[in-house]
Parts: sequence; structure tokens; C-alpha cells
Amino acid sequence: MPHYFFDVQSPRGVMCLDHQGLDCSDDTAALALARHGDGFTSAGDCECNPQLKSYRFAVADADRHLLFTVPFTDLLPDEEPAAAVRKRRPQASSRRPGAPE
Repeated sequence: MPHYFFDVQSPRGVMCLDHQGLDCSDDTAALALARHGDGFTSAGDCECNPQLKSYRFAVADADRHLLFTVPFTDLLPDEEPAAAVRKRRPQASSRRPGAPE
């Protein structure tokens, strides 16, 4: 599954660099996630804080190549469903410490 990074930018530059990123099925799913605020913000937050209206997501691929940007003013209402994504987590061993292999 492709990996994407969702950096938050203000008019002055990067405000929040996404160090972890998320796995999405494709560019369309990454765009949908960004348009739903990526769990970072929502359309409602932008209504409450006008300063956020000048921010945007800069979505990059696994090699950190910029694919597209999504202005916070284009975020979809919270009630619309977002695309399915999977957070990358470290692989945990199923073997118990001290158990025979």
C-alpha cells in the first residue's frame, strides 16, 4: 500500500511536518483523507478559527515528492465519510519473551 505524508502549511511555510505518514490505497484515497482534515482538523474547526482558513495540507508520496495541496477552505463537512486508511505501526513479535522458538 502506498505511503503518504500530510504536512500542514501556513502562508509562511511548513507549520507541522508529518513524520509518520499514513498508508492509503492510492492518490485518490490520500486526497480524500486530506479533504477530511487527516484527523488534524475539520471544516468546523476552520469556521471557529478564521486563521486556519489560510492553511493547507501539502500531500507528498513516500519519497517526499509533493503530489498536491488541499487548502483548509476546501475541507469537507465532518459528516461525509473519509476514505479508509491504515496507519503504519511497528511490527510486533507474536513470540513471548523467554518462550521456545
